[in-house]
Amino acid sequence: MFINKYNCILLATLFSIISVPVNAGQLYRFLDNDGIITVSKSLPPYAAQNGYDILDDKSLFLIKKVAPALTPEQISQQERELAEQKETQRLADIAAKEERDRQKQQALYDQNLLASYQSEQELLKARAADISYLQTQLSKTTEQLAKNKQKLHDLQQQAAEQELSGHTISVNLKKRLETTQKNIELNQAEIERLQLTQQQLRTRYKEELVRLKHLLSNN
Repeated sequence: MFINKYNCILLATLFSIISVPVNAGQLYRFLDNDGIITVSKSLPPYAAQNGYDILDDKSLFLIKKVAPALTPEQISQQERELAEQKETQRLADIAAKEERDRQKQQALYDQNLLASYQSEQELLKARAADISYLQTQLSKTTEQLAKNKQKLHDLQQQAAEQELSGHTISVNLKKRLETTQKNIELNQAEIERLQLTQQQLRTRYKEELVRLKHLLSNN
């Protein structure tokens, strides 16, 4: 391969450039105590606090701009902002976890709902059976309440007759009065419980029917 003298000179020049080490230096530019822009190879402590520029010592191009040191107030503000950011992130993580848990629970609920009912008719049939059972229990308890109230009325009349005849109410009658009054209170509490259960059952089945319709329409 033929290489002329110009190519030799060019190659020699390139090799010489590559072999020369790069001694990149830097200068500092800052305001002195009198507010005058100063360029120096050394950086005074006060300039480090007030902010300065780093320049290339050959081209004087700006390499880096160093901001002034933060004041205690600024440091406190940064710490508060950082704490607020951490708290915001913590709350966001909690919300995200709650949403994931909600989605898991919803998926499990949907799975159980589809496993329990193959159609809307099955759900309506189950609702009718449950409400009918509760209604039967409610009717029975209402009848018991009425009987106990009548019983209490009769016992109270007996007690009044004993008092009118100049006798004290017998121990046995007092116990029967107390027992009957307690049974009335139990009947009333059971009726309230059954009514609440019936209401909750209607609400639950209503929600399940809406969800089941949605799930079946997407299958």
